[in-house]
Amino acid sequence: MSNFKVVDISAWQENLNWQALKRANIKGVIIKIGEYYHLDDMFITHVNNAVAYNLPYGIYYYAHAATIDEAINEANWVDMQIKTYLNGQNPPLGIWYDAEDISMLKYNINVAYMIGNFINRLNELNYNYVGLYSSYNWLINIIDLNLLADYVPIWTAQYYHENSFKLKYPNRICKIWQYTNCEQIDDIYLDCNIYYE
Repeated sequence: MSNFKVVDISAWQENLNWQALKRANIKGVIIKIGEYYHLDDMFITHVNNAVAYNLPYGIYYYAHAATIDEAINEANWVDMQIKTYLNGQNPPLGIWYDAEDISMLKYNINVAYMIGNFINRLNELNYNYVGLYSSYNWLINIIDLNLLADYVPIWTAQYYHENSFKLKYPNRICKIWQYTNCEQIDDIYLDCNIYYE
């Protein structure tokens, strides 16, 4: 299979037309599992719909950890939800740590330490596809990528005509590029991404 389009969704997309997604040639969805240790209000519904419409899915957790311990706690919480709602299964499109919130900068610890510990903790728990989502700006200016293992998959957000991260870091595993937040499908606008096979 070659590169394909996926959308990322959360409680903001409660009236999603799944038939329209299929018609628009969307081949997968990445679903917000939660933030602040709170399950996203639409998580279970979105997962059930993804399964019903035969769309592979991934999940993302919106991070607020400002210390390594907090990042490990976030990973443990994600593990608990996956065991509760997904029978402990690895989502086929991955588990993503959404690192973009300034709350993560509170103690002046480089965000890469929180990201690395979140990912390592889930790897220890036998989730074998765990990566980082962040903006191109954060990936270049805020997160010290030298502190992150080069096997960590990256999902970059940059609303631009090309994926600058993939060009700048050809040796990094860039799995997804979020190229717009305003792809119109049916009557709503969605974040749309290229998933690199």
